[in-house]
Amino acid sequence: MCPKCFKLSFTKSTKPGFLEKTINELNNVMKEEFVAGKIASRHGLLQNLDPRINFLATLLLIISANFIHQPLVLLFFNFWVIWLAKVSLVPLGSFLKKIWLVVPLFTGVMVIPTIFSPFLPGEPLLILFQLPHPVQVLFWQIPQVISITKQGVLAAVVLVLRVGICVSLSLLLTLTTKWSLLLKALSKICIPTIFITILEMAHRYIYLLLQTTVDMFTAKKSRSVGHTTTGEERKFVSNSMSILLGKSYFISNEVYSAMLSRGYNGNTLVLTEFKLKAFDWLWLFFIIIVCLFFIGGDHLFVWK
Repeated sequence: MCPKCFKLSFTKSTKPGFLEKTINELNNVMKEEFVAGKIASRHGLLQNLDPRINFLATLLLIISANFIHQPLVLLFFNFWVIWLAKVSLVPLGSFLKKIWLVVPLFTGVMVIPTIFSPFLPGEPLLILFQLPHPVQVLFWQIPQVISITKQGVLAAVVLVLRVGICVSLSLLLTLTTKWSLLLKALSKICIPTIFITILEMAHRYIYLLLQTTVDMFTAKKSRSVGHTTTGEERKFVSNSMSILLGKSYFISNEVYSAMLSRGYNGNTLVLTEFKLKAFDWLWLFFIIIVCLFFIGGDHLFVWK
């Protein structure tokens, strides 16, 4: 065999196929859940709080963020949330990657139209081109000068920073509170039981079906001999979806019967009992001061 053919053959055999990539991605998702459980067990600042106080504090901060309109204040708010993650012993690298690789991508796509004058008129920052005259399309008038406006850019920056705060706080809450305790905390603050039960079952089923899918794909891979094309692997994945649907239907009946036989009456039971400490009340008081500080700063630091 010539060196070139050997190199091509070696590259083809070592390159992961579609099936292997799918198995790796599914394993990464389950690995992240395991890591989240380890983080929630650490003795950081937020982990030591009562889950009810942690939830209420997060809710207050998210509501406060939506009252702030100044980019500088929102930027400082983001840094404060990062500090909160650091003192809660959350790995900052993966935390920032999850937030700031996703938020600009999805929020940015939505806010891009607002920076142009046809969608949000304002003071031009950059003139793109000029039309001979304004164009009327039904109830929408396109101005003669198409430009990127200062008001549009400001609105886009504010929205991205605000979404960043809300997503960061939500992720921080789920990382620093065990899922079972978070659900129990929700039940204590008058969230409907049916909503909590659906959340709990959905969370368990997602990871159960992920594990089932990995087992199916690994079994298929271990029985495969020789090279399989990407098309064949995609066909196997699509066929597996129908099998997985049948399995999930069968498991749902089995699990419901098992729950009824163990005395399930619609209420979720958690053995851990909540007990408020002085530190919890102090933290809630501190969070109220922080909210007032940021909302007050929104009126002091005005970006013109």
